[in-house]
This record gives sequence, C-alpha cells and structure tokens, in this order.
Amino acid sequence: MEILKFENSAPAPRKSARKKSNLKSLAGLATVAAIAVLGSTLAANISLGSGTLEFGQGVQVTAACDNSIILTPKVSFTNTSGGGTFYLSTIGFSDVSATGCAGKTLSLSAYGDTSATPLQIATVGSSALTVATVGILNGSNPTVAAGTALGTVTGNGTTTEAFDLGLTIPSATSGAVYKLTLQSN
Repeated sequence: MEILKFENSAPAPRKSARKKSNLKSLAGLATVAAIAVLGSTLAANISLGSGTLEFGQGVQVTAACDNSIILTPKVSFTNTSGGGTFYLSTIGFSDVSATGCAGKTLSLSAYGDTSATPLQIATVGSSALTVATVGILNGSNPTVAAGTALGTVTGNGTTTEAFDLGLTIPSATSGAVYKLTLQSN
C-alpha cells in the first residue's frame, strides 16, 4: 500500500490564475477609460463673452445697458388701528441712458437679507408680483407692466431719463427689503 505517490502526477491546470489576470486587465482598461472621460470633462473650456473660463472657475461680468442708473426706494405709510406699516411703494429711477437702454426691458426685484427668492413687491388682482418691468423706448416715455404705474418722466428722452415706478398695491414692508436688483434684457 502506497501512501504517497509522487510519480505520474501532473499538475492541475490553473484556471483561477487566468480569471484573475482577465479581471485585472478589464479593471485597468475601465480605470483608464474613466480617467480619460473625467479628465476631458473637467478640463473643458467654457467660452462666455470674450474670454474663456475653466470648469467651475472665475466670474463672468456682463454689461448692462447702463452702469450708472440710480435707484431710490421710497416708502408709504399705511395707518391701521393699533399701528401702521411702512411699505416699499415707489422706486425712483434716475440717470437712465435713453440711448444705451433703448429697446431694452429693465427688470426690478427686491430681496430680503438672507433669501435668494425675490420678495412679493406688489399684488396684481390675486397674483403676487415679484418682478416689476419697465420698457425703455427710444424718444418716448417708458412702458410698465401690470401692477405698476409710471410717475412723471423727466429728461429729454434722447440721452437720459428719470422716472418713478409706483407699485399699485404694495406688498413688501420697508423693513423686509434688504436689496434691489436691476437687470436689462
């Protein structure tokens, strides 16, 4: 009786070594492909305006139709029994370039101290007005959207203008308004 027989014993084929080698190759190819795709995405140049920015870097400044418009918020007091409230009721516009802003629409919004959502500045029927718009026309008085009223327009209509934009039914209290933003489009 032989306990150990070393003769005529052939080594068993190594299938698991071949499988591990194939898995390593596939993992390596997948890693290279992922790096190539991710690298091209993160290194992409974005062209805005006249310059280029790398992904997620820098600030792009866009010019408005006029960079010297002066906004002057004005309030009104509503008296009620036991107290009263000051509301943002009118925004004065001055030094508006009639030539630079001709054919443009100015959009005005009011914001609180911490919120990125515009405040309701007026009520139109049963709808909240969060953006007041003013259309600047060349050589004639500006036009305004519903919920707002145009006050006296001064200036010659060809170089600079000044006017008051009144909110028909003001909704934002003066203490809630932290900043005003004006955009032209």
